[in-house]
Amino acid sequence: MTLHFLLLTCLFLLISDSCEFFAEANYSRSYPCDETKRNGSVIAECNNRRLHEVPQTVDKSVTELDLSGNFIRRITNESFQGLQNLTKINLNHNVKLWPQNENPAVKNGMTITDGAFLNLKNLRELLLEDNQLQEVPAGLPKSLKELSLIQNRITVLTKKNTSGLRNLESLYLGWNCYFACNETFAVEDGTFENLTKLKVLSLSFNPLFHVPPKLPSLLTELYLSNTKIKNISQEDFKGLRNLKVLDLSGNCPRCFNAPFPCIPCKGGASIQIHPLAFQTLTQLRYLNLSSTSLRKVPATWFDNMHHLKVPHLEFNYLMDEIASGEFLAKLPSLEILDLSYNYELKKYPQYINISQKFSKLTSLQILHLRGYVFQELRNEDFQPLRNLSNLMAINLGVNFIKQIDFTVFQSFSNLKIIYLSENRISPLVSDTKQQNANGSSFQRHILKPRSAVTEFDPHSNFYHNTNPLIKPQCSNYGKALDLSLNSIFFIGIKQFEGFRNISCLNLSSNGNGQALNGTEFSLLRGIKYLDLTNNRLDFDDDAAFSELPLLEVLDLSYNAHYFRIAGVTHRLGFIQNLTQLKVLNLSYNSIFTLTEPYLKSMSLEELVFSGNRLDLLWNAQDVRYWQIFKYLSNLTRLHLASNNLQRIPDEAFLNLPRSLTELYINDNRLNFFNWSLLQQFPHLCLLDLSGNELFFVTDSLSKFTSSLETLLLGQNRISHLPSGFLSEASSLTHLDLSANQLKMINKSTFETKTATKLAILELGRNPFDCTCDIGDFREWMDGNLNVTIPRLTDVICASPGDQQGKSIVSLELTTCV
Repeated sequence: MTLHFLLLTCLFLLISDSCEFFAEANYSRSYPCDETKRNGSVIAECNNRRLHEVPQTVDKSVTELDLSGNFIRRITNESFQGLQNLTKINLNHNVKLWPQNENPAVKNGMTITDGAFLNLKNLRELLLEDNQLQEVPAGLPKSLKELSLIQNRITVLTKKNTSGLRNLESLYLGWNCYFACNETFAVEDGTFENLTKLKVLSLSFNPLFHVPPKLPSLLTELYLSNTKIKNISQEDFKGLRNLKVLDLSGNCPRCFNAPFPCIPCKGGASIQIHPLAFQTLTQLRYLNLSSTSLRKVPATWFDNMHHLKVPHLEFNYLMDEIASGEFLAKLPSLEILDLSYNYELKKYPQYINISQKFSKLTSLQILHLRGYVFQELRNEDFQPLRNLSNLMAINLGVNFIKQIDFTVFQSFSNLKIIYLSENRISPLVSDTKQQNANGSSFQRHILKPRSAVTEFDPHSNFYHNTNPLIKPQCSNYGKALDLSLNSIFFIGIKQFEGFRNISCLNLSSNGNGQALNGTEFSLLRGIKYLDLTNNRLDFDDDAAFSELPLLEVLDLSYNAHYFRIAGVTHRLGFIQNLTQLKVLNLSYNSIFTLTEPYLKSMSLEELVFSGNRLDLLWNAQDVRYWQIFKYLSNLTRLHLASNNLQRIPDEAFLNLPRSLTELYINDNRLNFFNWSLLQQFPHLCLLDLSGNELFFVTDSLSKFTSSLETLLLGQNRISHLPSGFLSEASSLTHLDLSANQLKMINKSTFETKTATKLAILELGRNPFDCTCDIGDFREWMDGNLNVTIPRLTDVICASPGDQQGKSIVSLELTTCV
């Protein structure tokens, strides 16, 4: 396009005084990032935008720039020119996304010109993870406080690499040479010596073989996990008097059943730690010695650790230490103790044996004893724990326990979480004994406590799960008991005699095929959240759960066994008797027939009915179930996803509760939706019709609803949007049209007589035809910059051929005027 033609174009547009406007608007829409302001920071989110270089249109006011997950392979002195206000740059995961087998150049990783960041005088945080870098970038600004180089290919660290980083406080260099790496991670003597302000240093998953010397005295956190260190001397941590966190896990690892490449020390030896190695660590709060093949824990290690709160000792061989517990007397401030997976190979003891010294842990709040592996828990076994008034959670998962005296937990006044998942607990058939439903011995099992995934998250804890033991939605109600993944296929009246004050109960995945009659939970009248998912429950009695007057959340999903059988009783009348019930989950039960044709409740606020067979219940020739939801008079949220629906009878839709505010009909097979019926739902704010087979929408949404704010139509077959779709004063603020078959959109589609309320418009994954006709919609986009189009750079052209793959906002359309 010639300059002469461009001038003529602008002259033509001057009639409407729009030449300057278009220049400004196109600049804004072509900007590939989303900007937000938060706590005084201006954040540009440019992540996962298929960028090959740093955008030159980033505003000078931006303080935090996220460029992660792109294809940026080269950083030069010009990349951040003029962005003097930057305090944080995230360039993580750029090179990794290139297919290495197709692009040999990727072997060299991201290239960074020396001094590319040097002029960014305010830069505090620089993230360069997972970019195949082979060395620490040179010429970093003195202002830098945090530098992350995790998951690169750096194997040498020198004093030169750190010489200009005197203000650095956090340095992350983990996972640069691990598993398949056959090199040594070489650290020059004194590399960290001049980093006098360094507080956090991570070198985990690099073959160091020894603790680096001359570490900065201000260090508060030191991570040396899986570094092939075999010996810790008395001098290694001598100068680290401020250290609060020390991670030595995975050195001389316990490799039995490890789901990753694991090399134990010779003869399965433990890590050798000098008795006085920790003497100067008086401020230590967290010590991780997981998977170090420990067989002894000398009490002298803890002589000066009066403030230690969290020692991780899982994946070792410490059953004898758990029984003797001499070291525990030195730990009065202990709050969390993890002794999981210390079982002896090929042993299945009758009882657990814990030391009387546990009674000294007066500050203990959480005790993890997963994978000890024993057969029976008696009342006397936990006697050392009874007077621990701060103890809030006990984790006994994956122990293959067959029998438990549940009264053992009555002695713990402040216990909030009892975790007994993944054992072999069976129904209580007498006052004291559970029936052994599984006669196989532990020896036939191969215990695999760690995840067998091949991808590892370098930011997660490698040896223990940091997720809550019990989902907060349940435990927030009060005292929680998790008996999931056991063998309680039948609930006797005395089953829960020791748990009268439980508010949250998880009995999922127990193979229970019982017909509940209102007596099973009579000792647990305080339950508010009950999880019975993944069982085989038989709903034959309207008195079911009647003994639970306070029940608010009931999850009965994945109990399809009897629902799939025609001719047997399927009673859900119990729902109306639960006067406090607010949330009911009946999803994925394959419900296609019920004894009563409707559900009834005056309290229920949310019903999840996904994964059933409404296509059969709402058969056009069978009117019996058209009122199935009509008598849920207080219902506000209804989930009807994945019900194989092709069409909804008008009468069935009109019998939905008028109180609905959110309706989810996504992931069905709908090819028609009667928009006019929305007039009968004056409170509806959200309608999800995504994942269907719809091919048209109404010509004027506001005719039928004045309340709808969110309309989700993604993943349908919509190829045309009528003019006036959002005419009048549409209430819509969020419209998702992604993954449809839209080739063209006219600006009249979104025009309203008053200012549009639309705030979010999703358009990605549509096959746009980027001819001159698209300019009409571009004009609307440029005139409505207040409407956010998420990931606009991913709204790309499918045709014509010369425009294929280009972003709709990168098109040069001035020649079309």
